[in-house]
Amino acid sequence: MMSFFSVRWLSALALLVALFLAIMFAGVALTPDGVRTRNAADQFDARAARERLVRMLGEETPHPVDSAAQDVVRENLLREIEALGFQPEMRDAFSCRPQPRGPLVDCARVRNIVFSVGPTSGPSVLAAAHYDSVPAAPGASDDGLGLSVWLEVARILRSENLTRRVIFLFSDGEEPGLLGAFDFANNDPLMASVESLVNLEARGSRGPAVFFESNQPNADAVSVYGAAPRPIANSVMADVYALLSNSSDVTAMTRPGLDIVNVAILDGLEDYHTPQDNIASQDLGSVQHIGDVALAVTRRFAQQADADVAQTMVYTDIASRVFVSAPSWLGQVVLGFCALVIALVFWRTGAQGRWTALAAPPLAVAFAGGSSFLADLGLDALRPGADYGFAFPEPTRAWVVLLAMFAGVLGLMALRGGRSGAQTGAAAMLWFVIIGGALSLLLNGISILFALPALVFTGAVLLGLVWKPAQQVGLWLALLAVIIIWAPMLHLIELALGFQMPFALTLISAFMLLPCLGLIASLRGEGRWRELVTIVGLGVIVSIAMSALVPSMSQARPRPLNITYFLNTIDGEARILAGSAERALPKSLAGIFEPEMILPGDRVATWAMPAPTENITPPALQDVMVTSEGGERIIRARLVMNGAYRVILRLPLAAQPLRVRVNGVLTDFADTGGEGGAYMNVACQGRACDGAMIEVALAREEPQDWYAIGQFPGRTMAAAEALGARRGPTATPIQMGDGVTTLSRFRLE
Repeated sequence: MMSFFSVRWLSALALLVALFLAIMFAGVALTPDGVRTRNAADQFDARAARERLVRMLGEETPHPVDSAAQDVVRENLLREIEALGFQPEMRDAFSCRPQPRGPLVDCARVRNIVFSVGPTSGPSVLAAAHYDSVPAAPGASDDGLGLSVWLEVARILRSENLTRRVIFLFSDGEEPGLLGAFDFANNDPLMASVESLVNLEARGSRGPAVFFESNQPNADAVSVYGAAPRPIANSVMADVYALLSNSSDVTAMTRPGLDIVNVAILDGLEDYHTPQDNIASQDLGSVQHIGDVALAVTRRFAQQADADVAQTMVYTDIASRVFVSAPSWLGQVVLGFCALVIALVFWRTGAQGRWTALAAPPLAVAFAGGSSFLADLGLDALRPGADYGFAFPEPTRAWVVLLAMFAGVLGLMALRGGRSGAQTGAAAMLWFVIIGGALSLLLNGISILFALPALVFTGAVLLGLVWKPAQQVGLWLALLAVIIIWAPMLHLIELALGFQMPFALTLISAFMLLPCLGLIASLRGEGRWRELVTIVGLGVIVSIAMSALVPSMSQARPRPLNITYFLNTIDGEARILAGSAERALPKSLAGIFEPEMILPGDRVATWAMPAPTENITPPALQDVMVTSEGGERIIRARLVMNGAYRVILRLPLAAQPLRVRVNGVLTDFADTGGEGGAYMNVACQGRACDGAMIEVALAREEPQDWYAIGQFPGRTMAAAEALGARRGPTATPIQMGDGVTTLSRFRLE
């Protein structure tokens, strides 16, 4: 009994418990500060911003692009701008944008709002947010938050001396396809003067403001962001974001030489694009933080000329209190220097146990990633389509971290960790640096996250030449640096991506824990490892079991689920649809739906059940004319919406569609992207689509079938409404929301 509860055993266990708690609750360190009760005239007032938002949104009705509800919000917004003493201008245009990640062209009438402060001409800074919402959401945070913040910033900057003009752009049509920003970037003469862009977004309703996207080279943007209070950013998140399919207005406006600071709040994903995106859900502390950041960054941009430094920087915050940046090449140099020093130190620890010490860290990392992948596969098999980490993420976060710990102590036990704790620690830090260098070749921005802890350890090692305990102290300091820098980043990745790839989060956790392997080996000494492995292993089993048992949806975090009445006018049959069949349904709806392929070109089945056929007039193409011109087949028609808000025309790729003109706006299909498929899509949303003239050029002249998908968000049918009531409080509409969808076919000879 005394051996089991030895000081060494308790010390090693205490270290693991402390690390586990630090990682599990790292998000607490990112909590925005409280709202200031008093503000100087030149400080951001979150309460004033909130009051304007309340007046702008009125009854908090969803206000998608070119809708009657948006007219109300636009008028309210214009009144707020005028009340501050500005004279806003409205840019009315019909915009079509080819989507680069899919075979789709989106179109709508957009009305951008612009006004400015500072010099009346010359170089400018663009302060951007969008004022449309998705049909299912009031848009209080996405992007009413950005609007209210910019109005308060405009009030403050109006009384300051600015070197560069600040143009405020409240864009329209962001949600369907960045249409307003696309039109501004390509057609508005003001864009020619823009040297810097600050964009505000929200992918949730609370949490800190995160600098998540910039340009390359990014030296000017990074330098300016250094003025932000409570900075929260790191360059690897920007690198990862660039690889994702996500987009914001920045995507449509970016160009070489444009300095970009894109800031968003990420917590509260369950509210994003749902009816819960309302003022009641929005955290005022988040308004304060993003407002302070927006003011500081825009003020710095506007008070100085464009430095135009063509250098790529790597950067990170430290506990959201200090912002550190360096040229990207320096991060690589530091890692190379540290690798040489640590390799020498490791070699000098002696030949005994050298290769087992060197083998333990990579085996632990590989085991952590592999076991996490298998655990995720097992949970998905037990709970298909459940998204098990959504409603209660804590158990999943726990096993992600505990698996990394288990892999570490198991590796030390299996290989006995080397001859000494110092040898194990040097081997682990050497692998930490090697992994950092390798990853930085793929994601340049990650180098600083490895370089800072490695530099701390290397400095201590060099100090050890004159003070022997310094190397052990260096391990503790390196571990502290890793936890302070990496643990909050792990939390932000969880907010941004969820647990779609838990093995990646486990690998990150394993990287974080490498500096502690030598410390664990030193604390445990020559004693048995079985106790540590058993305790951590039990923790893994319990947390995985909890992930398998906890609900995947809750009232606090409802899962997205639209209930749609679908009418197929081709065969006269109707269905009630309940979203993708890849996702599990609530228990109240399970068992009454079957997976079906619903639309032409679908690749994923939809939950569907038979429904009574209702009399619904679908959108139509009228006045169709087919001609041959210059070796091309030209089809002209007038689109009649028949009450639909959005229509998607699906044209067979076999007909080789070349370009489309909607209401006079020409778009080349070659500018679209994505994985292709069988159809090219042209989507038009809003009132201006009713009666829109459409002209399509095709390379092949042969009979073909076109399809029209009509969407009527908010329209109710009794059968669908009854099932919607059974959805319960643990599921919620999202994006287009509940409504009616129709499918029609047009034969073109």
